[in-house]
Amino acid sequence: MNKDTTYYELLISKYLSGETDAAELAELRDWIVLSDENRSLFTHTRKAWALAESMHVETNTDLDAEWSALKNRIAADKVPRVRKLNTRPEKTILRVAAIALVLILPSVLYFLFFMTPNTGMLVADRQQVESTLPDGTQVTLNTGSTLLYPQKFKGDERKVALKGEAYFDVAHNQEKPFVIDAEDMQIRVLGTTFYVNTNSKDNNMEVVLLSGSVKLTYAGKEMLLEPGEKAVVLKNFDEIVKQSSDDPNLLAWKTRILRFNDTPLKEIVTLLSKVYQNDIRILNPEIEDCRITATFEKQSLEAVLMVLQSTLNIHVRPNGQTIELSGESCE
Repeated sequence: MNKDTTYYELLISKYLSGETDAAELAELRDWIVLSDENRSLFTHTRKAWALAESMHVETNTDLDAEWSALKNRIAADKVPRVRKLNTRPEKTILRVAAIALVLILPSVLYFLFFMTPNTGMLVADRQQVESTLPDGTQVTLNTGSTLLYPQKFKGDERKVALKGEAYFDVAHNQEKPFVIDAEDMQIRVLGTTFYVNTNSKDNNMEVVLLSGSVKLTYAGKEMLLEPGEKAVVLKNFDEIVKQSSDDPNLLAWKTRILRFNDTPLKEIVTLLSKVYQNDIRILNPEIEDCRITATFEKQSLEAVLMVLQSTLNIHVRPNGQTIELSGESCE
């Protein structure tokens, strides 16, 4: 069975948190070397984790203890041994250089992502995760997303790192802005509610402001957003485009409230697949444009599909892990 990208994103997160067994570690290693795309995905994930170093590196870090722990893990997982890097903890620049060198040796990548007690991590594996950060900020992560944050915000910023899709309700602090590093994009706020997705379609990223104000920085460009506006980061062109945001289902994955207004079945299925984390497919293209107007509030997937089946006169059939929709044209 072919495994999709989401599976390997979760496996990477599991590996970086030190929870993979020997079989999973070998599987991940083999997958990374299969293609440049796989290596790129691993590298982008690494960036979020590497940010944790800038948030919690202390001069008294015991690298010898870390190295000992790493050697024990490598031995347990039967990963080929490597030579210890000569790195002095009091020299931050040498520490960073050592990390860069380690990246070329997959068997010691765990060293780069060694977590200290000063770093917190939220991982939404197979379900959403809701949590409150140390400053009172509320965050909801969608499935397949990861957030790194310090256990205590120090200095003049509250900095976190995001990979994936999340909703933030930031605690207001005029003196200490809340900063999100989302791959190559940075979002700076004081107190506001907004939505971020670093894995939007077509290799883009999205930020939608619900209240307050935010400033985006990407590829040397800056953009201010007002409530109701959306910024789309076009990574392939190093551009930021501002648009109006009128999607009533923007947070449906969080609220489980779905609103359809003469919406075609093709769009409905895409949303249902995302909200309920199910593989739903339309077998007959002729029914893709069948439309419905309805609102569902915290209904189960089965209840929603029953309404679609009776309203559009289509057939819903489970087939293994997939739900298949078929029927005749609605015209």
